[in-house]
Amino acid sequence: MKNLLNYILITATAAAVASSCRKVDAVPRSNGNAISDMFVTLEGYGKDRLFEPRFSNDTIYFDVPFFYTEDSENATDIKRLIVRATIPTDAQLSPSIGEPMDLTNPVKLQVTSGEGAVSSYVLAARQVADTKLRKATITFTENGAKQQIDAIVNNATNEAIFYVVPGTNVSSVSIATTMSPHSKGSIADGTVLNLTQPVPFTVTGVDGSSRTYTLKAVEPVKLNYGVGISRMLWRKSAAELTGFATNDVNRAMAISGNYLAVVVSNTPSTYKIYNRKTGDYVQDMTVPPGSLRSFAIANDTAGHILVSSYAAKNGVFYIYQYNNAFDAAPVKLIQWTNNNPASIAGDGGVGRRVNVYGDVTKNAVIAATAGVSNVVYTWKISNGVLVSNTPTVQIYSSMTGTWSFYAEAQPTGTTGNPDYFINYPAEIALVNGSSNSRSVAFTTEASVVGTLHLAMDYFPFNNANFLAVSTFKNVNSTKAGLSLFDVTKASNIGLTSNAAGFNSFRVFASDDANDLTAASNGNGVADVCWVYNDDRERVCVYMMLTNGGIVGYEFTKYAP
Repeated sequence: MKNLLNYILITATAAAVASSCRKVDAVPRSNGNAISDMFVTLEGYGKDRLFEPRFSNDTIYFDVPFFYTEDSENATDIKRLIVRATIPTDAQLSPSIGEPMDLTNPVKLQVTSGEGAVSSYVLAARQVADTKLRKATITFTENGAKQQIDAIVNNATNEAIFYVVPGTNVSSVSIATTMSPHSKGSIADGTVLNLTQPVPFTVTGVDGSSRTYTLKAVEPVKLNYGVGISRMLWRKSAAELTGFATNDVNRAMAISGNYLAVVVSNTPSTYKIYNRKTGDYVQDMTVPPGSLRSFAIANDTAGHILVSSYAAKNGVFYIYQYNNAFDAAPVKLIQWTNNNPASIAGDGGVGRRVNVYGDVTKNAVIAATAGVSNVVYTWKISNGVLVSNTPTVQIYSSMTGTWSFYAEAQPTGTTGNPDYFINYPAEIALVNGSSNSRSVAFTTEASVVGTLHLAMDYFPFNNANFLAVSTFKNVNSTKAGLSLFDVTKASNIGLTSNAAGFNSFRVFASDDANDLTAASNGNGVADVCWVYNDDRERVCVYMMLTNGGIVGYEFTKYAP
């Protein structure tokens, strides 16, 4: 055993001696000596890339703002900039970097490769002032309402362009601008300008450097399809609207020419007329004969106003036609006794919501939903004549259960059995007018159709068809916004918010800041109506929130 151990020890020693005689393999050296990346940061920011380089041959330039962040009062010190760079693994950079460096003057850098090859660079930094125009806004008054337009600021061409639709008077507009707090504009905020001609505007930086922009108003490009530039016309709360109540009685709204008509659903009901361009109260509308209680009021595509009555089972349903908001002699269009022809077990009342499509003096379809059911009653007008006082009963077959007291059915045509949109808390859907079954439904995402939704209106504009929908932002229906959907292609109607093409389907969603709010909304009601401007280059859509107020939006055929 001892001899065996000696043998192992001698063998191991011999192997170690043999190994110690072998030469170490040489490590191959690289000839790389280029700076592949570089950035500058400040003390306290670690490895954050604050300032990016500009390479020009063998010179590396950095523009460092006088303040960082730019809107702060933290001045940058060009004598204490931290440079970080990427070089080959076995290369060396001289002078060393990574610590505060004085770049008041250009600094020469050398990168030596592992093989000894040297490349030279010049590192140059300068402090620059922020002379960018960040935002420009003009404010003016049109038809008594304040309007604002934001410029599209192009820092490449030094232009601030205000896209204004034809007919807008920009000869006396107030300007407001935003830029770095360390810079100064040549025109003070609030100054009145005449933008019928271009106006120069200069931003001067903290170091005296400057950049001059051109402010100008430009007519946008006219689109062949759909809507382009939009704006809020005005927004008034219930308290700002003369005669607008806060006890759940303002439930519907119609539009004719330049005037809005809002129903006050007491018994008998009254109707307030407002200037649609300003929201100012004008007068009360003539009431129809009898002591009717109206929940619904609507307008056709030609601006005729339809005032309807509410009819419970076995009650009489009336619709009176007004040629305009000031018509003192409305004509009875429909008189029908609600004999519950669909044998509705629940409420079955008619007249809470009424929708119309077409011109009642030519061809039109009027639709009214029955409460707590799945029934839509429709009346057809052909060549200016009501076909029958007795409605067609259309039973929506794709619904599970029934809707509540409030639901809407919006026709989309006047011939045959036109398709219609149905809108109740569970869904918004396009319905086949012949089979009364769902063709396609909207997504139920709250970000698209709201927590709840109700009022809607349908209209054609610029070779497209649109559905305007009031969307409630909470379960109490006390906060409402407006969304506009391009429903020309039925295949788009079911798009979800993350689907390709969604932004071409929902073409507008109002800002939260412009939403209407109310302290309460006992019936969960809002309404939407629309009208073409006289030039038919623009369409205006108005939304009313019960107890909340009215807001108006304008959509145009123009795009920047």
